[in-house]
Amino acid sequence: MTGFKLSRIIGGVFKLLLVALIGLIFGLLIWRVWFSTKVPDTVDTLMPNSALHSAYLQYGEELTLRYQEHGTITREENNKGYFSVVSCVFIPEAEQVQIVFRYNNSTIDHLAEDYNLEAVPDKSEHLFDVTLVRTTDLTPDDASDNNDASTLAKQRFQPTGSLRDETLLYTYYRYVFDGVTVEDLTDGIFVDVYYNGAINYEATAYGTLCIYSRGEEWKEYKPSRADRDALEQAG
Repeated sequence: MTGFKLSRIIGGVFKLLLVALIGLIFGLLIWRVWFSTKVPDTVDTLMPNSALHSAYLQYGEELTLRYQEHGTITREENNKGYFSVVSCVFIPEAEQVQIVFRYNNSTIDHLAEDYNLEAVPDKSEHLFDVTLVRTTDLTPDDASDNNDASTLAKQRFQPTGSLRDETLLYTYYRYVFDGVTVEDLTDGIFVDVYYNGAINYEATAYGTLCIYSRGEEWKEYKPSRADRDALEQAG
């Protein structure tokens, strides 16, 4: 075998290895972006209960399903990327809000650091307290003071139902909140997240995400076939 032929063979092998490496990188990127971030079917569908079922029986296809577009991930310096709300729907006729809440494995590592825990909690543990907070403007004639907490009344809503699932990288919860209405003076509705081992509603939440802000545009939530099936189920 001449040196020329040998060099061509070696060059061909390197090209094949390069193509294989590029294919592997693209494959990993596709898996990371699509498969690892796909919301599990178990929490991706509306969760029926008696309030939702009753509203659907009364309003049928006229039932309002809507949401607002807001930042879906925490971005403060102390919790950047920790938590996100990947889906949210307001159902006014049922006085209900449903959200899909998510955090990744690295959030659990940060939790152990932030709270000086002796060990990193197991992923299977129920680690976070998730509630909704509705703020009401006490001085509706003066919009300039809405950043002043003393001019806003707060009401906190505990979840009335939940489902949990996880993927290799993420943990997901679907939460249902009943009795939540948006009134004329409702200034905002927020998702508050506290570590279950240190719940203090008087203290700043570990993470907060806005899902409603007065004056922002509503968008129609288009239910999937699975959503429609869920709406028709008895509560």
